Amino acid sequence: MKIISISGLDGSGKSTQIQLLQEYFESSGKKVFYFHAVEFSIANIITRRDANNLSTEEIDHVSTTPCSGQACLSTTKDVVKASWLKIQLRKVALFIDIFRFKLLVKKLEKENYNYILTDRYFYDMIVNIAYLSKKQYIPFFFSKITVPDHKFYLSVEPNNIMRRDNPPSQGLHYLKDKEELFDKYNKIFKLTKIDGNRNKQVIFEEIITILNLT
Repeated sequence: MKIISISGLDGSGKSTQIQLLQEYFESSGKKVFYFHAVEFSIANIITRRDANNLSTEEIDHVSTTPCSGQACLSTTKDVVKASWLKIQLRKVALFIDIFRFKLLVKKLEKENYNYILTDRYFYDMIVNIAYLSKKQYIPFFFSKITVPDHKFYLSVEPNNIMRRDNPPSQGLHYLKDKEELFDKYNKIFKLTKIDGNRNKQVIFEEIITILNLT
């Protein structure tokens, strides 16, 4: 089973490329699992449980079920400020999520999945924590992160993102700050950088070529 992750700024087109990949693989009979790091997060699940009074069984379903369209907006939107306590809770949640993901991988391998396609990944979570903390953050458990077989960074100029339909409400300054963090962290993450300023089909074809699927 292969794991393919796409990281990047809000509105950079990650979900679009993941969807194209999923359609491509499934059209050839491959079994594909969609994964969204924020949706999967234990912190997000607890928040949704408290808001919706979900049962334990429903929580398990939420943690492995992708959202789409407007349903994602309330749960995956990045914040621009957080208290010290909330930042620490994010760090704890990240630690838990990394090991929860390992269990998920084992489960999917037993179910004979061919691919896990991850829209955002734990790398994005680390960048988010660093942004909120206003200082570099490398978790002591960084080496425990399951390294994807292919890990991409979809690089899009913030100005271009703001000109797209439904740009992030956090604004241009937020995107520029996050872009700077991604550039710094990529020395550690070693993501394959893809120019996301182009047509989505051109981007997709480049990703397919890198995956050596043509």
